[in-house]
Amino acid sequence: MKKFNYKFKSLTMRIWTTFTAIILIIIFSISIFYLVAFRTITETGIAQALKVSHEVSRDILLKASKFNAPNRFDELRNLKDSDYYIVTKDKNNKAEIVTINKAHGLPPENPGNVNSPFRANEKNLKMWMASYITPGTLYEKQVKESYNNTKFIFFISSIKYGTSGTSYLISYVPEKQDSRLLYMVLGIGVLFIAIGFLCAKLVANYISKPLKELENYTIRISHKDWEEPINVKNEDEIGRLANSMNMMRKELKRGDEEEKLFLQSISHDLKTPIMVIMSHAEAIIDGVYVESVEQNAQIIRDEALRLEKKVKQMLYLNTLDYVLENNFENIEINMHRLLYHITNRFEVVNSNIQWDLNIGEAIITGNADKIQVSIENILDNSLRYAKEKISVTLKKEGNFVVVEIYNDGPNIPEEHLSHIFDNFYKDKTGKFGLGLAICKKIINYYNGEIEVTNRDIGVSFSIRYPL
Repeated sequence: MKKFNYKFKSLTMRIWTTFTAIILIIIFSISIFYLVAFRTITETGIAQALKVSHEVSRDILLKASKFNAPNRFDELRNLKDSDYYIVTKDKNNKAEIVTINKAHGLPPENPGNVNSPFRANEKNLKMWMASYITPGTLYEKQVKESYNNTKFIFFISSIKYGTSGTSYLISYVPEKQDSRLLYMVLGIGVLFIAIGFLCAKLVANYISKPLKELENYTIRISHKDWEEPINVKNEDEIGRLANSMNMMRKELKRGDEEEKLFLQSISHDLKTPIMVIMSHAEAIIDGVYVESVEQNAQIIRDEALRLEKKVKQMLYLNTLDYVLENNFENIEINMHRLLYHITNRFEVVNSNIQWDLNIGEAIITGNADKIQVSIENILDNSLRYAKEKISVTLKKEGNFVVVEIYNDGPNIPEEHLSHIFDNFYKDKTGKFGLGLAICKKIINYYNGEIEVTNRDIGVSFSIRYPL
């Protein structure tokens, strides 16, 4: 049962089911058309042909002495088994059937239509039709009724026949349902279903083959086997999907390499303060140290704070997405006041740095703590590399507030400019940590932008927050 369900969920079965459903709908629609429209048209055609036959027969009877050709309308396919006869009614309204000789328009020598398929019950049938005669002059009165489960179409007209009473000509034909077209439609439907199955199989194989390759390639990527790109020659949606997967492979490969490099670097950064702490702690325990106990304890504390800062950054980055998505403490932030507050704290860190502040007035909406972190990380990075000067500018540009932070430190190598904000990115020299990745994530969450540019001397960071 599970195997059957699996096959039904396959692309081939779904395509075949779709083709079959469409074909069945077409067959059903044609059948309905046959039952309604075709039968209506056929019935109208039979009625029109019988009407013409009835008029010709009436003319023949009215001009019997001049008639020199037989009425052969019953040889037409629509009027097969058709017949006509005369009904006379006397003064007492008693009906009498007069059968017509079709060859000469005169009563036959032997009454009774030998060729009629209703001969066994012919008199009752004709008397039943005669019952639809209404008083007065009739001109081609058309009747469609059933008799003994057979539908008849017949016309009734008043004529002059004989010398007494009133006479009427009745022309009739049994309406037979031709099922050949319906059988033909069903046969064509079965043929189309077979053709549809073969076409569905070919289409499914054509589509599923590259999809199967993509499936296998995805499994390889899930196992980090992304050395070889997938080669799909299609130029359609599947080909574009393959190209997208190749781009994904490159990004995953690059991310994996960056993650490994980051883990190597961060493990070194964590290992160094731990090693310093352990060595100074063992020196205190053993009483073997060059400096005083207080100085060794100070070193241990400084390294512990350094280690704590790195661990907090890692935890902060790891939980930042959740914190941002579930933060509802958005308020109006006075960027002028916030920037002065941040720069005042950083100015005391290094008294040799000259601070050039050009901070205008601007207000944005967001979480004050997160906005502050995004700016502090940039200032911390600038302060680390600045030689003599740091500039902070705040201005409005259109619908954005632009914060530009410049330092006169060394330029960033061009190959690193587009990656310094990526998660887990750190170059071989270990110059980039987690701070810039945290900064970019916060700014992107508030639909802002951040970019870094090398100047002739120094580096400039530009942050754009929407007003």
